[in-house]
Amino acid sequence: MTGPSLAQVRELHGRRWEIMDFYGGWIAYRRQPWSSTAARFGVANVVGADDLEDLARQLDEQTQAESRRKNRYPPPLPDHP
Repeated sequence: MTGPSLAQVRELHGRRWEIMDFYGGWIAYRRQPWSSTAARFGVANVVGADDLEDLARQLDEQTQAESRRKNRYPPPLPDHP
């Protein structure tokens, strides 16, 4: 069984992450970083892996961490006159 291709990982995560090969492995960094206080929910601004399969798994985990953070501290509702 083969892992995901770079095109597949970019299709799933490329809107939020810049994904690139890095000295025989892979890194991804957020296009718009989160504050350091989000780290307590497991949110990271940079992730790295030896292969694309592991990187894709970590990016999926980041999506889950973002959801945990957003559920705990949702954005404020807009003011209505």
